[in-house]
Amino acid sequence: MARRESAPRGHIRVIDGLRALAIGGVLLYHARPSLAVGGFLGVTVFLVLSGFLITRGLLGLLESGRCSYPKFVVRRARRVWPPVLTTIAFAAVVVYLWAPSLLLKLRADAVPSALFYSNWSYIFRHVSYFDAAGLPSPLTHLWYTSLIMQFYLLWPLLLALIVRLMRRRWARACAIAALIAASSIEMAMLYMPGHDTSRMYYGLDTRAAELLVGALLAVLVHRADGDDMPTLVPWDGWRRDLHIGSYVLPVTMRRIVAGGVFLCLAVLVVSMFVVDASASWLYRGGFLLYALLTATMLWAGMLPGVFGHAMGVKALAYLSSRSFSLYLVHYPLLLVMNPATRAHTPWWLVVGQFLVILAVGEVFYQCVEALRGAPWLPWTRRRRDNPERTQRPGAFIGAVTGVVIIVILLLPLPWRQLTHERAVALRPELGMTAEQARKELDAQRRPKPSPTASTPAAPATPTSKPAPPKPKVEALKAPDNLDPSRWHCDMAAGTCDVRMLVVGDSVTEGVAPALMQYFPNAHVDGKVSRQFGTGVDLLRQYLTSEDPQLIVFALGTNGPPTQESVDEVIRLANGRPLYFLTTRAPVAWIDQTNQLFVDAAKAHPNVGVIDWSALSGAHPEYLYDDGTHPNELGTQAYEQMLMRAVCPQ
Repeated sequence: MARRESAPRGHIRVIDGLRALAIGGVLLYHARPSLAVGGFLGVTVFLVLSGFLITRGLLGLLESGRCSYPKFVVRRARRVWPPVLTTIAFAAVVVYLWAPSLLLKLRADAVPSALFYSNWSYIFRHVSYFDAAGLPSPLTHLWYTSLIMQFYLLWPLLLALIVRLMRRRWARACAIAALIAASSIEMAMLYMPGHDTSRMYYGLDTRAAELLVGALLAVLVHRADGDDMPTLVPWDGWRRDLHIGSYVLPVTMRRIVAGGVFLCLAVLVVSMFVVDASASWLYRGGFLLYALLTATMLWAGMLPGVFGHAMGVKALAYLSSRSFSLYLVHYPLLLVMNPATRAHTPWWLVVGQFLVILAVGEVFYQCVEALRGAPWLPWTRRRRDNPERTQRPGAFIGAVTGVVIIVILLLPLPWRQLTHERAVALRPELGMTAEQARKELDAQRRPKPSPTASTPAAPATPTSKPAPPKPKVEALKAPDNLDPSRWHCDMAAGTCDVRMLVVGDSVTEGVAPALMQYFPNAHVDGKVSRQFGTGVDLLRQYLTSEDPQLIVFALGTNGPPTQESVDEVIRLANGRPLYFLTTRAPVAWIDQTNQLFVDAAKAHPNVGVIDWSALSGAHPEYLYDDGTHPNELGTQAYEQMLMRAVCPQ
C-alpha cells in the first residue's frame, strides 16, 4: 500500500480518501470479484500515491544534500519487512489450522515474498493473477510489496541522477514523463489479445508508469523552500460570467476544478464495478489513464476547496491509516473464510467476513505497524531518548516468527502428506477409498423410510393393468435423438457398452480411470488446463476416424468459451447425440459458460446438458479444497451421474 511516509511538510488530507477508496476496491475485488470486477484498479491508486509520497520525501533530502541511499533503504526495509514477515507467519498458522491444502502454495511463495521478488517469481513460473488455476496462494497479494520495494531500491538512484543533471522543475518533469511513456509503450507492446496478462500486471517495468505519474506530480508541485505548490493553474485570478437568460453564473477556476475532480472520482468508482481485467484497452493506455485520474484528484485535493475536505473525513482517515494492515491480512483471511467448495455465500456472511477483516486488521495495526501506540498499548510509544525508533514488540515477535516459519517450510519434510493428513482431519471424505465412496453414495440415494402412520387403502376395483412407466435418462436436458436401445446397460454390474467420446480437461483426466470401468468402450481424453478451443480442434480430429454413438464435451473450466466455439462443437457433432457438462470452479465465467450450454440445448434437438455444476454445488463434499476437482466421493458421483444420463433408470 501507499505507506505513510514521514515528510517535513504537512499532512495531505486527500490522500486519506484516496487510500480508503483504494483499499475498499481491493477488498471488494478479492471478496466478490463478480461484483467489483474492476476493484483491482485500487492498486493503481496505491501506486500513484506511493510514487508521489516517496518522491516528495526524496526531493527535499536530495536538494539539501542530506540524502543517504543506504540509510534510506534500511529505513524502508525496517518499515516494510516486519509487517510482511508477520503476514507470512500469520498466513501459515491460519492456513494450517483451517485450510491446509493451501500450505503447499504458501510454502512455494514464502521466500520470494520475504525477499521481495514474488512478482518476478510469478512471472517466471507463469502464475496468472487473474486466471490462476487451482488453489491460489495465500501470499499472492504480496506481489505488491515486492514491486514497491523494488521501486524503493531503484528510484532514489534514478531520481538523484535526474536532480543532478536537471536544475529546472519542468526539465525534470519532462524526463519523468519520458520514462512514463516508455513504460506504457512497453506494456502495450507486450500485450497480446487472448493471452495471459500477468507479465504486464506483475512487472515493475510495466507498472512503473503508474508509480512515476505520482512522482511526476511530486516534482511539479515541489518548491525548494519545502512547501508544495499545487496551484499549477491560475486559481483565484481567473473568472468568467456565464449568461443564462437573465441569470449570470460566475465561472471560476475553483469551480471548474471542483466539478472536474468530482467527475474523476465518479469515473474511478464506477470503473471499479464495470471494468474487466481482460479489456485490451487497459494495457494500451488504460492503466495510465486511471493513474492520471488519480493524480488529478490528488492535485485538486491539495488545493483549498470542498474536495480535499470531503476526502479527509474521519471515517476515511481511519481506513487510510489501517490500509496497509488491512491489505496484508485480508487475502489469507478471505481464502480461509471462503472455501472454493462453497457455491454461494449469503450477504450476511459477507458482512461478517468484512467485520472479521477489520478486527484482525486493527489488531495487526496496533501490534505490528503502528508508529505511535494507542493508550491501551503504551509500549508502542516512541522512546524519549531516541525518537527515531519505535517500541513495537509485536513487530519484532512477528518478524522473528515469520523467519522461523520460513526456515521450517524450507525443511525437506513430507509436506504433501502432512497437509493431506490435516485436510482429512478436517474433511474425512477426502480420505475415502472408492469402495467407501460407493457405499456413502448408496446411502445418500437410498429412499427415506415412509412414515409409520398409514392411510387406508382404497378399495380395489377391476381395472386394466396399467403400463409400466417408461425408463428415462436423468439429465438437465437429454438429446431428443438419444436412443439407449442402441447399447446395453448392466445396472447391476454398473457398466455400459456405449461407444462414447469424452473430451475434457483435468477433471476428466482425474475421473478417467473410474470412467473406463463404467464405460469400457468409451474414448476418454482429458488434459490439464485444456482450453475450450483446443478441445474443439481435438474433437474435429477424432471425428475424422471415429463414429461415436454419443459425444460428451466437458470443457469450460479453464477459460470462457465463445458462442462461435459452442456452435462449432454442435456442427462437428453432425446430428449425433451431444451432451455438454456444466462446469464447476471458483472462477468468474462459470455461470456465463453454463448458460451458453443451456441455451445451446434449447436451440438444438440433438444437444443435451448434464448438470455437474448443480450436483457438486449441492454436495461440496464431492470436491477437493480447490472447488474444481472431484475427490473419490465426487468421482463416484460423477460416474453415476453420467451413467444415469446414458442409461434409462
